[in-house]
Formats: sequence, structure tokens, C-alpha cells
Amino acid sequence: MRVQLGGLGLMLCVGACGPSPTVSGPTATTIPASTTSASAGVDPLTIYACDDPAMGLDGDAGGAMMEVGFTRCAMPFGVLIGADEDISKPYVKMVATLLAELLDLDRDGAPDDPEVLAKLQRWDTAWLSMPSDPDDWESDQLPTLERHLGYDIIVPTWWMGGASGQPDSHAKRVMVEEVTHFITQFGWSPVYPDQLGVEGWTSIIARETATAQCDWWQHPENDCPGSPADSPGDCSDPNCDVVEFYQQVVTLRAGMEPGWWGIGFPRTRDELEAKLSDTLKAMMDDPAFHQPSQPLQFSYP
Repeated sequence: MRVQLGGLGLMLCVGACGPSPTVSGPTATTIPASTTSASAGVDPLTIYACDDPAMGLDGDAGGAMMEVGFTRCAMPFGVLIGADEDISKPYVKMVATLLAELLDLDRDGAPDDPEVLAKLQRWDTAWLSMPSDPDDWESDQLPTLERHLGYDIIVPTWWMGGASGQPDSHAKRVMVEEVTHFITQFGWSPVYPDQLGVEGWTSIIARETATAQCDWWQHPENDCPGSPADSPGDCSDPNCDVVEFYQQVVTLRAGMEPGWWGIGFPRTRDELEAKLSDTLKAMMDDPAFHQPSQPLQFSYP
């Protein structure tokens, strides 16, 4: 379960975010949309009806989305984004734009890392969801959709501050946070477990989180000596704590403002740079891992 913290657009987990799910049950044999010929020609920034054959979703998944009011879908490079009908098209398009930018940092029209892309294309493992009403989402939409789709990383109206018209700067920061979270947990982590893994405490980013813990990083749900948690929940597992720490590192180091600030987290790029280990910085600067190093342009060719 996710709850809101002080209107900051922060995803908090009651218990923990949970491990990256193992595909099992009815969806285990589902052919992801990205591997079908139907989705191959989908324009990255076009909004489609979620049951449009161009999406390549199987009938059950597309039909279930439409049934619960998730009528707007986009599929940049075959990665599924689904949105409630009350989310304006510019908001959905901006999430698609940010996802495309992060997957194609050199903006040449082709995703930078085919292995990471292949993981993210598995909508039966995880997808990006944009709900508009927390009660409808928890009581009706999520129980239906989780029978047909994988784990949801949400980009909801109640964190963005709205979802009509054009997204403002706050909404964009929330979008960057959640898209980065999605790519980290379901793309970078399984492909590069030694460097970017979030299912344990042995990867480079996990060790960096542990080193910063209770010094210059504290998740608001976690206790530190002399600094108790200031929000209910528990984000102590690495698949929550490391993900949340690293998305702030990625965002600030790239010259952008995070959607929220961890307790004690540096407020400037220079301050952050001085605290990070040489090992982490070398990994992030290695082109093999395709980590963003400049502010996103919030556009995609």
C-alpha cells in the first residue's frame, strides 16, 4: 500500500515496496506487448485507447483497463503506460516523453540499452499506472488490474497536484521520480545486479545507501538514532530504501531537483558530489550503464 507524505508527491510503502515480483500464474505465459508485431509500430508519444489493437495487449488486459476507466495508454518503445480517463492527454504524453528520454539519452531514436528495455517491456511484470482517484484506485481499479498486469508503479494525481491541462514543474518532478524508480527497480537492477541491484545490500548503489544511512540519508519512514521516522510505514528493505535513495542521487547529480528530499540529503549538486564515493561516481559515469548526467529536456524528437 502506498500513502502520501505531506503533499510532496512521494511514494511511501506501508511495510515495504516489496521485491520485484516473479511472474507467475496466468500472466506467466503472456506474450508482452513489446514482442508482438502489433506494438512494433506504435508511436512513442501517441496516446491510444488501451484496447486498441496497436497496443498489442491481450484481450483480457486491454479489456480490463477499459472496464475500470483506464482508457488512455502509451507505449514508448513497447513499455506500457496506462492512465485513468480523467488524466489529461498532456500528462500522459509527458510521462511517455520522460520515459523515452531516459531510455534514449543520446536521442538518436533507438533505446540505449536493449537488455534493460527488454525487462521494462514486460508489462506482465511491471508497468506505469496513472490513477486519478485514490479510493477508486484502491477499491476497484487496482484489484481488477493486478489480475491481468504486473506490479504497478503509480504516477497519480494526488501526488502531482492535479492532472488537467499541462503539467507544471511539480508534476514533472513527480513524474521523473516515478519513471526513474520504475527503470531502477525493473530495468537496471535485474540487468546489472552488481552495480544497480536493489534486491539486497551488496550492489554498488545498495552499499552507498547503507554508508549514507543515518548520516546524510534517512527515508522518512525509517528510524535513525536520535531521529525517529516522521511518517508511518517501513522503507527499510533495499527494494524500497535503495530505490528511493538512488533516484534522488540520479536526479540531483543530473542537475535537477528531486520530487522530495530525504532527511539530511544534500540540496546542491556540488554538496552531493562531495559525499558520493568514487566507486559510485565511476559507475554512474561509465557509459556502459547509461545513467543520466544532464537535466532532462522534457521533450523527445
